[in-house]
Amino acid sequence: MDDSYREEVQLFFEDRATARAKFRSEAAEMYSRLSTPEGWLRLWGDRAGTDPAHGQEAADYLASGFQDGWTRGDEGWWDDWSAFLSPWGFGLAAITAPVSLWHGLADKRCPPSHGRWLAERIPHVAAHFPADDDHTNIEENNRSAAYTWIRDHVEFRHS
Repeated sequence: MDDSYREEVQLFFEDRATARAKFRSEAAEMYSRLSTPEGWLRLWGDRAGTDPAHGQEAADYLASGFQDGWTRGDEGWWDDWSAFLSPWGFGLAAITAPVSLWHGLADKRCPPSHGRWLAERIPHVAAHFPADDDHTNIEENNRSAAYTWIRDHVEFRHS
């Protein structure tokens, strides 16, 4: 976890009201940058347009998601962040459903050690750690393999 995330987590536990105010301010700034496709392309810098994960279609999709997700401000994002840092109400060892976990080893946003920690605690997990994938391209680069895994492990019922 990079230092900025580490500081956010620490603040979340030490002073929830200050953490919420800081989150609200940063979220508003982030929305202004990432609610347009151009904002995503700027964020990606030299990677913009180099592959499908960093192309115009991905930028359009992500900007649209930001716009839709923010129709009521940052409340949903705050709730999501809070859920990450709060007890889930069950232990990972209690998971009985098939789980496929994907975490790129080049991820700088969320440390691969966290993916490995989860994989060690979820029974019968199919864990995948592609060496060259990161936080921005893991989904695009592994979508086909993930869909194949789902088809192989989930029973589909037709009505």
